[in-house]
Amino acid sequence: MSNNSIDLDTLNELKEIMEDEFNILISVFISDGKDQIENLKQAIGSSNPEDIRRIAHTLKGSSSNLGLHHLSELSKTLEHNAADNNLDDAYELLQKIITEYEEVIETLEKFL
Repeated sequence: MSNNSIDLDTLNELKEIMEDEFNILISVFISDGKDQIENLKQAIGSSNPEDIRRIAHTLKGSSSNLGLHHLSELSKTLEHNAADNNLDDAYELLQKIITEYEEVIETLEKFL
């Protein structure tokens, strides 16, 4: 994971602003992220570009809100490809998303 994958300033700022609610935010992101990745696997498996686009859009937004730049960018690429009905790299992007998600979770759990 590169140093630019996570904006630690954003996470620290959120933690300061949200106080006790921050742990809930991170826990929900972790749980929802797992669900979204499972849903992406199913949507890619059934070659459903609209579902892929919708799920990738959600993951992009939640990642961006937490300062998870690389995960957000990967999700954005998958979202745009699906919107263009281009699923050629969908499985490869999914694997990158899974790897990045697992790496950011390690960092996020340190904030709890």
